[in-house]
Amino acid sequence: MERAYNRTRILIALGIILALILADHLRSPTFAFNSGQGNVQTALSQRDESACAPCGAPCPSTRE
Repeated sequence: MERAYNRTRILIALGIILALILADHLRSPTFAFNSGQGNVQTALSQRDESACAPCGAPCPSTRE
């Protein structure tokens, strides 16, 4: 009895679908915005250089 599905064809089809999803995701404006490339100031590009914490939070001594 012959198999109804060929494993190789299924894997190729899934690989093509994954490639299309990734291409769509990487070209999306949301992805560009989240990675700081959307010509918009984001938390990643607005870090305060004088801040103590790596996330840009102010030092406890300067908070009021």
